[in-house]
Amino acid sequence: MSADALQTYMDRHLAHAALVFTLDDELGTHHGLSWADFVLLTVLDAAGGAAPAKALARTLCMPASHLLLRLLPLEKTGLVERAAGRRLLNEARDTASNACAP
Repeated sequence: MSADALQTYMDRHLAHAALVFTLDDELGTHHGLSWADFVLLTVLDAAGGAAPAKALARTLCMPASHLLLRLLPLEKTGLVERAAGRRLLNEARDTASNACAP
C-alpha cells in the first residue's frame, strides 16, 4: 500500500470517528443511546423487531459475542423487547438525522 493510500484510509477513519463522536454525544444527551446502540436498534426495527443473533451479527459485521455484549444493556432497559424501545428509536432517528444535516 502506498503512503497516499494509507493517508486516505487514515483520513476516512478520522472523519468517521469524528462523526461517531458527534452522534454518540447527541444521541446520548437526548436519548441515552450510543450510535452503536442506535444502529443495532435500527437493524432490529428493519427486521420487524426480531432477528436471530447470528444473522444480526452478520448484518452488523461484528462477532456474535460482541453483539451479545451490546444487547445485554438494551435488554435490561427494555429497549429490545418493549414498544418504548421503538418510540425511543424513532425519536433518536430524528436526532441522528438532524446531527447529519449539513
